[in-house]
This record gives sequence, C-alpha cells and structure tokens, in this order.
Amino acid sequence: MAGLLFIVLSSCEEDGGGIISDCIDSNKIVKDAACTMEYAPVCGCNGKTYGNACSASTQGVQQWSVGPCQLGQRNR
Repeated sequence: MAGLLFIVLSSCEEDGGGIISDCIDSNKIVKDAACTMEYAPVCGCNGKTYGNACSASTQGVQQWSVGPCQLGQRNR
C-alpha cells in the first residue's frame, strides 16, 4: 500500500521548471496550429491562463479548467 501511495504522490511532483511533470506532453505541442482568436480563457494544470482550450491543447497542456487562473492556482 505504501508503495502505491509513493507512486501516486511522485507522479504529481514538479520538475525543475516548476511545471507538474504530467501536465505538459511535449509530443502534443503544435507550433503552427491554427486556433480561433475567441477569448474563452482556461486555466492550465501548470497555473497558466490560455486564451481558449485550443491554445492550451496546442501547447501540450493535458488538463485545464474553464476560466482564467487565480493568483497561485495550479490544477492537478
């Protein structure tokens, strides 16, 4: 049981840049993606506000919540 708890907790650790390791998938970053300019902010799991869900997903963000991030907010 303790081993499973360690695995779960370690999967949420931050990397050296302060970003949750399982938050950004670098394989899903699309530098030349075409997203609309619609402003429908989402808060990424890394605590950064994106203009819309398309913008977040093309930056490799795996999870987000609707609305801008609040100061110090981080979604897990």
